[in-house]
Amino acid sequence: MVKKLILMGALALVLVSCTMLKRNGGSEEIAKFHNLACSQPKKSNSPWNIGKLYDCASQEMFIPYQLWTGAKWDGDKEAPCMHTADILFNVNGVSATTIKGPIKWKNPKTDNIETIWSRDKVDGSKSQYFICHEKGIGRVYDSRGPRFYDRGRCKFPAGYGWKLLERRRCRDTSIEIISISLDENNNLLDLQFKWWFGSTLDHIYRYVPNKGMTHAWEQ
Repeated sequence: MVKKLILMGALALVLVSCTMLKRNGGSEEIAKFHNLACSQPKKSNSPWNIGKLYDCASQEMFIPYQLWTGAKWDGDKEAPCMHTADILFNVNGVSATTIKGPIKWKNPKTDNIETIWSRDKVDGSKSQYFICHEKGIGRVYDSRGPRFYDRGRCKFPAGYGWKLLERRRCRDTSIEIISISLDENNNLLDLQFKWWFGSTLDHIYRYVPNKGMTHAWEQ
């Protein structure tokens, strides 16, 4: 297998026999992405094949909600966004984290019953609750404070309507997908995006199918 070292700003990733579509190149990278998905897709049985995730007519991408939870995905785009998750993973190789759900939770600020995923640090330092909606996955509670958030925000891009290098707003948050890595069969290897709170670029995140978040880079 041929190894390539690819730089994206200050971030370095070692990838094996893959195609990486990233911010440098702008419209050229978008055209390359479209061509891979529509003109010469390498078919596979994986639901993560880019030809199955990308719509050539609208030039938009469907991002499975399971990319956030690390759960297995069967390729059903019309299934309810809330699904079973029970995973343990490490962020940046050191921060042990779990995601479990769905769980019923009564929001003490609104008295509404929400169906949430609980994302918890194993060391007990942080607990967060998330819900899903048509634009993605948003945080509704954070134990640090504690803090409560309105529905409709995005902490992760999911569902229909996402485009490479296009910033999309969800209330007072926004997301821009900045790179997509594919293997030799054009199956998704990873996805990276920028996350803003208001006008402040807060983090860049990396997610991998069947694993969830692998890296978080504070900006």
